[in-house]
Amino acid sequence: MQTRYLLAIDVGTSVSKVILYDDQFRKISEAQDEIETHHPKPHLFEQDPNQWWKKVRRGIREVVAKIDPREIVGIGACAQMHAPILVDKGGSPLYSCLSWPDLRAVEITEDMSLDTGVYQPFYTATAPKILWIKRNHPQLIEKTYKILFPKDFIRMKLSNTFCTDLNDAKGSGMFDGEKRAWMDKIVDYLGISEEKLPDPRPSEEVVGGVTGEISEETGLIEGTPVIAGASDNLGRALDRTAASARDLLVYIGTSAMIEYISESGAKPKGTFRSILGVAGTAPQWFKNNFCEEDRIRASEMGVSTFNLLDSESEELEPGAGGLVFLPHIMGERAFEGKTRSEAGNFNPYARGVIFGLCLGHSRRHIFRALMEGTAYQLYLCWERIQSLNPGIVANRIVASGGGAKSRVWRQIVADVFGLPVWMPKELEAGTIAVACLISVSSGAHRNFEDAVRHIKNPLISAVEPVEEHLAKYRDMFGLYKGLEERLKDLFSSPHL
Repeated sequence: MQTRYLLAIDVGTSVSKVILYDDQFRKISEAQDEIETHHPKPHLFEQDPNQWWKKVRRGIREVVAKIDPREIVGIGACAQMHAPILVDKGGSPLYSCLSWPDLRAVEITEDMSLDTGVYQPFYTATAPKILWIKRNHPQLIEKTYKILFPKDFIRMKLSNTFCTDLNDAKGSGMFDGEKRAWMDKIVDYLGISEEKLPDPRPSEEVVGGVTGEISEETGLIEGTPVIAGASDNLGRALDRTAASARDLLVYIGTSAMIEYISESGAKPKGTFRSILGVAGTAPQWFKNNFCEEDRIRASEMGVSTFNLLDSESEELEPGAGGLVFLPHIMGERAFEGKTRSEAGNFNPYARGVIFGLCLGHSRRHIFRALMEGTAYQLYLCWERIQSLNPGIVANRIVASGGGAKSRVWRQIVADVFGLPVWMPKELEAGTIAVACLISVSSGAHRNFEDAVRHIKNPLISAVEPVEEHLAKYRDMFGLYKGLEERLKDLFSSPHL
């Protein structure tokens, strides 16, 4: 029987991944690459879409070289949300991508809500970023053929198609999900032609095929079906299937998230879930900016820099020698631990803090403190969820995302929460979710839910909390909480 392959691409905020699955959703091969970010000012967060494509194209060549590309039945991509890319008719970017953590449109977001009467819930949203570009670079809007989202840019490169999917559209701050149409009130406020916005399509719909040019560049077969794709949050749906009632889902990617799975399975709007800012990328930021010496040592040892820093931070006692890190390094989306349903959960003026530095601290102390700080903020969110839902308790934590690969980080989470931490055998939920969409498009499954039921991804590698660490982390969390409270007034100024 001929093997059928599914080619899934994930352009995250920190890492790009190209993964090939068979039709049983088993990983066959993969290629990953770190994504570089440009910060013209400390609060700005820009990425080059051409860089994404260069890394994805290289990854495709690598994984396709290992199989017969005629056996690939479909290709799809997922990516970060809330990040507009202006392209001309040839698909070339006209401006850097303002990635979702970028903070330049904070005041514009508030103005849009007041002026239009349409609440813009996210300072990270797409519509305010488009308005910022129009006000500061009006000539670029005139030259723009389409405004795409990150996964759309990758799909456009593959298939020369200029559409989007419904989920990315809904997250833009300018789309009516019920009517499945762009909102005239917002489009008019932006002062752009609706023709510049992409046509929303179902995520699993085949919208084109690999072009001849891309076939030559990648080794893919011309005409291989390409689906509309999805935003990267689709992977959280798979994480939920791995969990049981009374589990806590903890996702540690560039962002971080915590969600409680109720016994009924119901998810009251927002009260069981909090989504952080970019806390999960703090170790990568630290590695890239302060660890050149460690990178050289790691290369000489034949290990990754993360593994080296991980192993050295594991040698330290809990509490990182008294260091406390507040992980609000690009604002905070769960300020004071607030859930998604609460006003004031978004605070763009919150900032990262490293408290308690002494001369005896080293890079490894700071590296450990970054992981601990993220765990403290997640626990602060858990306290808030419990306060809004009296009487709920959790039995264990199911951890996913790139950060969950670190056993040290999982141990820290276990010790801070006092709960065992498990992880799915396969952590790349975003690409598996895309593979599920491809399988639907190819007719192998009826719908996304049907495809998900066929995934075998058991929980493994349980990490138990260490009894003697619990008291120390209770004290350190108390210090963390106190710092948050004392610095609250300073996190209300746009001048930070």
